[in-house]
Parts: sequence; structure tokens; C-alpha cells
Amino acid sequence: MADAAWTLAIDFGTSNSAAAHSGATSGGIETLSLSHASHLMPSAVYVEHPDRISVGDAAVNQAQRDPSGFVAAPKRLIGGQPTVTVNGHTFPVSMMVAAVIGAIVHRGTAAHAGTPPSRLILTHPEAWSPQQIQVLVDAAVRAGIPAAAISTISEPRAAAAHYSRSHAMHPGARIAVFDFGGGTLDVAVLTVAGDSTFRVVAARGDNGLGGKNIDAVVARWAEERLGDRDPTLVQWLRREATVDVVQQMQDSIRRGKELLSEAPSATITVPTPQGRQTLQLTRDEFDEMIAPAVDQAIRLTRATLLDAGIHHPDQLTALYLTGGSSRIPLIQHRLGELGPVATLDDPKTVVAQGAAVTARAASAGTGNRGVPVAAQLMPAWQQQRAPMTGAPRPPTASADGIRTDPPGKRRWGRLAGVTVGVVATMGIAAGAVALIARDDAVPPTPRPEQSTAATAAGDTGKDGGRVIDDETALLDALPTALRSSTTECRKSGFTANDALQMSCQIADDSELAPLMTGDGPVSDYIMFNVDDNQAQSEIVNLRNGIYTNGDGELLENSARTAAGEITEDPSAGFFKVRYARTGDGLVASIYGLESLADARTFLTRSGLI
Repeated sequence: MADAAWTLAIDFGTSNSAAAHSGATSGGIETLSLSHASHLMPSAVYVEHPDRISVGDAAVNQAQRDPSGFVAAPKRLIGGQPTVTVNGHTFPVSMMVAAVIGAIVHRGTAAHAGTPPSRLILTHPEAWSPQQIQVLVDAAVRAGIPAAAISTISEPRAAAAHYSRSHAMHPGARIAVFDFGGGTLDVAVLTVAGDSTFRVVAARGDNGLGGKNIDAVVARWAEERLGDRDPTLVQWLRREATVDVVQQMQDSIRRGKELLSEAPSATITVPTPQGRQTLQLTRDEFDEMIAPAVDQAIRLTRATLLDAGIHHPDQLTALYLTGGSSRIPLIQHRLGELGPVATLDDPKTVVAQGAAVTARAASAGTGNRGVPVAAQLMPAWQQQRAPMTGAPRPPTASADGIRTDPPGKRRWGRLAGVTVGVVATMGIAAGAVALIARDDAVPPTPRPEQSTAATAAGDTGKDGGRVIDDETALLDALPTALRSSTTECRKSGFTANDALQMSCQIADDSELAPLMTGDGPVSDYIMFNVDDNQAQSEIVNLRNGIYTNGDGELLENSARTAAGEITEDPSAGFFKVRYARTGDGLVASIYGLESLADARTFLTRSGLI
């Protein structure tokens, strides 16, 4: 007999997706099998046509034949431009997500004798904005689920719910969730409320750090070892090897990495024209090469704990690990310095299971309570904002208030968005996804310290967003420290969206002057305008390294509402910064900085970051 009502929870991940459901026979929460051999499926898609999108292993298989339609991580595109161009077709990002969700819904429906789920729960990162969450909901509707049956929950809340099934916690207890997946790292601190629910008190994330960064490190190590044997092998791998060969190498690296969580050594196999080459990787070597990435993850975790007022491990009830990369022994060892580490069964599926648990608890508590909607499941500091105001703001900042992404790390992150290691050098998906330079997301509420004049004044640009076309109001948009350091400000024209553009020199007697080259009008100046929609689009492009191929250094404030990318211009003999700030729509370029360190100082001293 078919189930009259059943619940499906989907954890749509960067690299892999997982699902849980109320079991067809047991009625309990079970992990849903997504293939004949695994509870996971790759989140990858292959776009032959917007109406013909393959997902999972089928997509990976098609990429070996023709990589032009392959997108390895569609989740990374959520929050950027609303449309993408893949394989010559332009369509909404939600269509790719819908293909993945639809495939999982189909498997769940088959497990329940053809009865579709009566309730669908979708998980998302804690820091996602309402617009990003809405993309997930839209995708589920495209996949055939009625909007009224769809609810959302943040990933750390879902993980905490799963954890609480076997660990009783008293009200006021604080736990941390360390979610280290294939493509991202998210850390959140939650406190137990009196009604046995969880409230998020601090959250941070890094969309450029994940398991694929570690895969890329191992891939480079493998290339170096092969190069020691025969330099021509590396050139062959990068320029001539087929997609199938590179995929085999990737698979071997991934298996080896996973084996090192249990064994002291692992073998990496690489197909070459001279036959299979085997490389032996010990855990000690592995730990040494991934240490920088682990350090970065620990810094993010420590900062999140400080945001929540946790200064000692004893203040934390448990540090709960989820995500496949959290299995790495070095990570667990280092996290043990910050709090008591706890793990449960398969870390790759606990988020989906926890989401299903939450749905069941919500419906069982009271007859009319139901599953919370997206806004209700956001942390209190995010609910207090006006509805649909863009990227969320954490409740507190770290001691320095600055998030720095070194060039190498973010470059790995961009490679991981499509594939890793030598795959990126071969261009498997290079150029396969061309983003449309447009962003319809509503900007977040201006920061209190921003000028009210700049916020109030403005007009409507050609794209419908707010722009500033008044000289005085535009100057008021600059932070006080920066404006007081400028001179010879003048109009330089209008952007294509009718925003006034101005340029100002950095005054020789200002506090910012020592940071400049001193070459006068040909450098040492700032060009800027205010355009809400442009700022939203620009900040996403800066984070993704669109303008520099990931070779710049990115600085962001802790609220992730302002970002500046620093690059060197060897031909001009100075460093420059490309900058955007949501909230008031400020977009700027700074020229003539003496060094990388001076550029960093400029961003902080001027009040931009």
C-alpha cells in the first residue's frame, strides 16, 4: 500500500547531495539511497539543452565525452547572477538546481510506491540571503513540488537536530557545527532554547575552502612526483590527456585521501602513455601539505567561537562535525583544541537526516504548528532585518573585523567550483559557464555609519535599481576618512546605467598619501560611483575572482557587505584595488598603491573595509 504522506529532506551540496525520508516500511527517518551503491550523488549537471539536463554520475560521464555543457557545482552559482550561459544556452540558475532536486524526488517517489512526498525540506547555508534560499524553493517548484509543501532549514540547525537525537542538552547549552564539505566550509554556534529548539548565535563561512582544495593540493603533489620521474608526463597530463584519464586520476586522489583517514598510507594511481604510474602518499606527507588549508579552517572556527563569546573549550558542550572532509584526522585533532569534538555515523548525510527530524518534530508538537518557513528558520539577528534585504549580517565582528583570502586559497576555490587540480589546467569547464553581468537581488540595509545623504539621494538607473546622479550625494557616499583625504574631485562621466562617476586625487598631505606611489595624476586616485545593482553583481564577481582569474587578494569585512580585490599592475608599476559595497551601492577603483601591504592598509584606514 502506498504511503498516504511522507517527508523528504534534501541537502543540496556543492559537490554532492544527500537526502533522508520517513521510511516506507519503518516509518522512521532513514537515509535515501541515491544510487545502487551510495547515499550520495554528485551535484554536477550536464546541459545539453535547458530542457535536457543530466545530473549526478550521468553528467560526469557525459563530461568525459564533451565538457562544454558540464557544470560541476551549480550551488556555487546561487547568489550570483540569476541566469547562466552553458553550452550556448542562457537560462535561470534554478533550472540546474531543479534538475538535481527533481532526480532526488524521483528516487524518493519510487521508494514510496509512486507516491510523491507530501512535504519537502531543503537545507541551505546559515549565511544565505532570502534571495538565495528562494532559488532553492523555485527549483523545487520547477521540479514539480507545490510551493505550499516546501520548507527550508539552515544546515547547522539541521545538523544540531540530528545530534540532539542521541545527546540530551539542557537549555542554554552551546554547541558548534563544523560543516566541511567538498566545496565550502561553514561554522555556526547554536544555543539550546527552552523549547528544545536551537538558536544560531554566530555563523561564518568560506565558499572557497573545501575538500576539493585538498584534492587540488594532492594533485599538485602527484604532478611534482611524476615530474621528478619524467617532466614530459606533466606536460602530457596538462595538455594532451583525455578527460577520462584525468577523471581516473581524480578518483584515485579522492579514494586515497579518504583512505588516509583510516590508514597510514595510500596509493595514488595515474594512467600515462608509459602505463600506470603509482605514487605512495603517507599520512605524514598528507598532513604537511594540507596544513595551510587546515590552519585556515581553524582560524575561521576560532573567529566564529569568539563571535559567540566563547573563549575557552569548557564553554562549549560539543563541537559537532559534518561534511566528508571533516573525517580527516588532522582536522579532528586541531579542532580538539577548541572544544570537545563529536561525530555521528556518516557525516555526509547527517544534515539531511536532521532536516527530516526537524520536520517530524515540528509537525508532532502541535497540530497547527507545521514546518517553519525560511524566514522563521533564520537566526534572530537576520530576522530583525527588513524582509528581502539581501546578504545577512552576523551579530558581532571578530577582533580585527577583516576577512582575508590569500591569493592561492581563493584560486583553489575557483578551480574547485568546476573541477580540481589538473582538470582545471586542461580547461574541462573553463569558459563552460559564462555568467550574465546582472544581479536582481535587493541590496541589504545600509550600515549605520554610512552617510544618510548618500542613502537618501539617488535616482533610478536603466536597470531599475537605485543610482546616484548628484555630485554632492556621491561624495557623501565615501567614508569620512577617505573623503577627507581626497582633492581635485571632478565628474568623469556617467555609467551605462546612468550613475554619475567621479574621480578624486589622493591629497599629498593626507594620512593615505604615504600608501601611494606619489606619481601624481597618472596614479594616486580613486574613481567611484553608486549603483545598487552594480554593487551586488560586482561583489559576487570579486569573490569569484572573475576579473583576475583568482590571482588577486580579496579582503572583506566580517559582515561580507564590502569587498576589495588587490592586484598588481606591473606595466604601471603600482597596485590597484577594485571595490564594491552593498548597502549603499558604492563601487570604486583605487590606483597607485605602493605595495600589497599598502593596499591592505588603504582599505582599512580609509574606512572602506
